[in-house]
Amino acid sequence: MTGTLLKALADHAHSAPDRCALAVPGRRVGYGQLFDEARGVAAGLQRRGIGSGDRVAVHGEKSIASVTAILGVLLSGAAYVPLDPAAPPARRRSLVEDAGAAAVLTARPKADQLAAELGSVRAPVPVLAVEDQTSLDGWRDVTVGPDDLAYVLYTSGSTGRPKGVCIPHRALDAFFGAVSGLLDLGPEAVCLNTSALHFDVSVVDLLLPLVHGATVHLGPAVPLPGVLLDLIERERVTHMAAVGSTLTLLAQHGNGLTGRELGSLRRIMTGAEVLNPATVQAWLAAAENVEVVNGYGPTEATCLVVAEPIARREPGRTEPYPIGRPLPGVRIAFRAPDGTVTADGPGEILVSGAQVMTGYLNRPEEERAAFQEVEGTRYYRTGDLGHLRPDGVIAFAGRADDEVKVRGYRINLNEVRGAVESHPAVAQAFAAASPDERDGLALVCAVRLRTEGGATDADLVAHVAGMLPRYMVPRDFVFVPEFPALSSGKPDTVRLRELVGAR
Repeated sequence: MTGTLLKALADHAHSAPDRCALAVPGRRVGYGQLFDEARGVAAGLQRRGIGSGDRVAVHGEKSIASVTAILGVLLSGAAYVPLDPAAPPARRRSLVEDAGAAAVLTARPKADQLAAELGSVRAPVPVLAVEDQTSLDGWRDVTVGPDDLAYVLYTSGSTGRPKGVCIPHRALDAFFGAVSGLLDLGPEAVCLNTSALHFDVSVVDLLLPLVHGATVHLGPAVPLPGVLLDLIERERVTHMAAVGSTLTLLAQHGNGLTGRELGSLRRIMTGAEVLNPATVQAWLAAAENVEVVNGYGPTEATCLVVAEPIARREPGRTEPYPIGRPLPGVRIAFRAPDGTVTADGPGEILVSGAQVMTGYLNRPEEERAAFQEVEGTRYYRTGDLGHLRPDGVIAFAGRADDEVKVRGYRINLNEVRGAVESHPAVAQAFAAASPDERDGLALVCAVRLRTEGGATDADLVAHVAGMLPRYMVPRDFVFVPEFPALSSGKPDTVRLRELVGAR
């Protein structure tokens, strides 16, 4: 058995079978049991001829069964493809079809419903209940190669179609090695998982702790602040990962963090969006032993490629935090608008190293556009802007294209616009991320209707919600009689952003 995660699971199951691996309210599972149940899933897949080179979709809310399914897929030699259980059925069907899934794993109560839902895909896909995969008959240990896929995670696509990011085992192993020292994880750690399984932060707050034999408490599907804060106190959580907006939500809940017993916290891993300095300082003030690790990295480079620990107490700080220094094995460069690549920028951030994806599944043109070769080194073009400061730390300067991050989810605004414009009453739409006091950023859409009164906010919300995940549904719609235009006839995006910003 090869692969950092797979070897670690087997080792923990042998050396500490009773140590708690996963916990949810009312149930705890030790490493021995988790490994056995995951092997049962793997054996069930192997009996069907599924293994290396195959992709298996995993559907379900965060649960021990869903995590067992993910680990079982990896143990079989296949790659897992997490599906958002809150996404519309049409989107799930399209992802299963695009991924060429050999099977779909889900919890038993959802199996029949999901099988009916997927009945219209081009090739029949078996839907298997995780709980029914208990027999070890046919189980065989597998050897995964560094370029074998570990998972395919779908992100918002610039063409209006989601893109499948292909992460091989070499990238996952490189990531585990690069961040282990930064987060100071060990068997005694008690970790809180706040991220959804179809979000790449789950590699940080679920898979990484399992590599180190820690205990992982699976948080609720929706990050309810009171529930999460109570869990941190009750279980004496030492490590957690959460996007910046979730940390802000927790820090502003009720009376804030004042009076909370947070002394057990040692590391808070955050990133995926620009940090609010006041939020960081609130956590540093409330948890005397904590260090906040600000991280940066696209899904295409296995979550995290740049990081900066923050421990200094600076009440009243308003200056933005830099995103940090490259992790071991990561090379960063900057691409100027004229295509010139330099070591310090400013320009588009380029990433190279073992953590970078193999490519996009079934998207050869977008894959070619995503990379640039510089003196024999293949770099991924992130679309983010930044520069290297004199002290060797990288400063972030926003997006170079139409992708934004809202509550930690990367969203292509063209995909949102396309979904809104598919409504028969909509003549034109423009999506943007607008500042919002509660979430940092919120999706807002300017809309020109074909006929006055042809659709309401509720009509458009219902329409978009039937096509896209919840986090991609605009919070507000601004109806305008005409779109402002430039002399060229193109929409005036500056004025449109002003319109949605003044909603």
